[in-house]
Amino acid sequence: MQKDYRLCLQKLAGAPPKRKAALIRSLLPGIEAALHSGQSFKDIWEALGNEGLQITYHVFHMTVWRARKTRKPTATSSWGKQDKPSESQGLQEAKVETVEGRDPFANLRRLEEDRPGFHWRGTRCLKTLVRGTEGHE
Repeated sequence: MQKDYRLCLQKLAGAPPKRKAALIRSLLPGIEAALHSGQSFKDIWEALGNEGLQITYHVFHMTVWRARKTRKPTATSSWGKQDKPSESQGLQEAKVETVEGRDPFANLRRLEEDRPGFHWRGTRCLKTLVRGTEGHE
C-alpha cells in the first residue's frame, strides 16, 4: 500500500513544475551556467521563449534574481572555494566549560593575539596608564 503512495509522489516530483517561478528555480543551474559562459539574460529569455516559456523579460529577470537571492548554498555554488570548516562547527565541537571557569574576554584576547601585522600599544602596563607611575606604589 505504501508503495503506491511513494510511486505517486515520485511521479509528482518528476513532473515539470506548474508555476513559472518554480520552473525557473528548477532551471537556475542551467541559467547560471549560461550566464557564466557569456550569455546575457535577454539571450537566455529569448531561448526559453522559443522553447515555449511565456513570460515577460522583466518577470523573468526578477524571478531569476529572487531565486538566486534565496537559494541555499549547495555543492555547485561553492565550487572552486576552499573547503574550510565553518565557524559554527568549530564552536559546536569546542568543549563547554562551567560558568565559573569561563572567561568573557577570551574571544577578544584570542583575536588580539591572532591579528597579523604590527600593533602599537601606548603603554606597557596598566599602572602607568592609570596612576602615571611605572613600578612605584
